[in-house]
Amino acid sequence: MTFLTIAREELLKAIGSRAENTNKADYGYVALLGGSPEYAGAARLAYLATAAMRSGAGVARLIVPSSIAKALLPHMLESTLMALPSNEFGSVRYEKSAMDIAFKGIRAAGVGMGLGQNGDNEKVLEYVLGLGIPTVLDADALNTLALHPALLQKRKTDKIILTPHPGEFSRLTGLSIAEILSSPACYARKYAAEKGVTLLLKGHVSYITDGKTVYENRRGTPGMATAGSGDVLTGILTALIFRNSSPLLAAAAGAYIAGIAGELAASRYGEVGMISPDTVACIAEAIKGIVDGTL
Repeated sequence: MTFLTIAREELLKAIGSRAENTNKADYGYVALLGGSPEYAGAARLAYLATAAMRSGAGVARLIVPSSIAKALLPHMLESTLMALPSNEFGSVRYEKSAMDIAFKGIRAAGVGMGLGQNGDNEKVLEYVLGLGIPTVLDADALNTLALHPALLQKRKTDKIILTPHPGEFSRLTGLSIAEILSSPACYARKYAAEKGVTLLLKGHVSYITDGKTVYENRRGTPGMATAGSGDVLTGILTALIFRNSSPLLAAAAGAYIAGIAGELAASRYGEVGMISPDTVACIAEAIKGIVDGTL
């Protein structure tokens, strides 16, 4: 199997540029839906939104259950916040009218980060996939998809990126982690082809595929093996999937940008001590370095 490494011209295309006569709407109102009491991570969720903004999103809207909304407010900066009803567990309770309000004007979405499994995840995911907007599925959205695989058949767009690590991919496919790691690119390409999605299989080497082409990403650092690094990647991807007609290009570029930002963070804080907000803080520098040709 032949692997591609994303080229600089592809990165520049994925990143895009700013024209003079534009406004924030031109760069995407994106939503990031996640959070639950057991995975509140208020600061982490806020950094997720910042990751999307640092990657070029015009507006990032965090959508969380009402049970944790107040905890997020002190951490909110440029991003906005919408609260959905909570159930007895504090997780998202599905109400179509509330979803309609939360997703009004949204042009792309990232779903699943810290969502937990005690909410109406199946209905929430079905709603988002039915909007027909570019969507990134991560974490508990993937776990929900593993339990309800028919949800993908209800989507109204082919611009879907799935971002599993090997454990999540094991649940999606029924394969053991050992099987997956024996030939990760092969299994990733097979799944992407069968489901008609773009798959980013995370690891120390990540494979990004639409079932035909396979990109290999080796950028990054062991320091990114820390809580929240996957959330950071989802924020980057959600910003990029809006601006790119090709979800494959968006995914390959997003993995590369996250890796470069992680390397920059490691150079400052060390691989042992760095945390995911350090990677977020380096996204803008990573993108600037790619554009300038210095990274």
